[in-house]
Order: sequence, then C-alpha cells, then structure tokens
Amino acid sequence: MARGQAAMKAIEDAIAKLENEKSRIEGQIEGLKQALRLQSPSGSTVEIDVPKRARRGNLKETVLDLIGEAAENGLTTEECVFKAKNEKGITLIASSVSSLLSRLKSDDILFFDGTKYRLKQYAGPKQAA
Repeated sequence: MARGQAAMKAIEDAIAKLENEKSRIEGQIEGLKQALRLQSPSGSTVEIDVPKRARRGNLKETVLDLIGEAAENGLTTEECVFKAKNEKGITLIASSVSSLLSRLKSDDILFFDGTKYRLKQYAGPKQAA
C-alpha cells in the first residue's frame, strides 16, 4: 500500500513539474508575442490572447495566499482554481494545485479535514472533531 502511495506521489510530482515547465514555456511564448507586437508595423496589430498563468514558484505563493484568505473556511482544489481565476485573474491547473496541496499537507503546513485544506493555525477545533 505504501509503495502504491509513493508511486502516486512520484507521478503527481512529475505532473506538477511538467505543468510548471509548461507555464515557464508559455511565459516565454508570451514574451516573444509581445516582442512581435512591438515589431509589427504601426498599421497592423497582432491580436494574441494568452491567459495569465501562475509562474513557476508563484503557484505555492498563490495557493497559500488563497487558503490564508479563506481562513477557517478552508478551500478545496477546485475552489482554489476558481478563486485564482475569478479573484486574481490567474489560471491554475487543478492537478498542479492538488499535488501542491498534498505536499503542503505532508510537510505539515496545511491540515486536511477530508474535504478542505486549511492553514494549521485554523485547524484547531476542527482537527479534533
């Protein structure tokens, strides 16, 4: 059973790493598209819409900020993705958020009550229940 959990964690970590790499590459693409817009003749426009994504390293910060704002209410993976998009204009990938939340729980930064993740400081009475 533990071996299966270790394998799942390894797969989740690999997915998160690839998602972060994808975000990095999309950031580079956006930079090149911006350079293209600046180089285009003044009469023509290049319309390219790429959603804002959490940059590598910012995923953890964004998720921790959202969970901190939720305080004792906590958040699910889906709620993190929804709030990031609607409140911060940042597109998060659910699988990356889920993997990060699991790691933060394993690192004893977050508490998971079976439904929602909370910062440890907000887990008090709910953790005992």
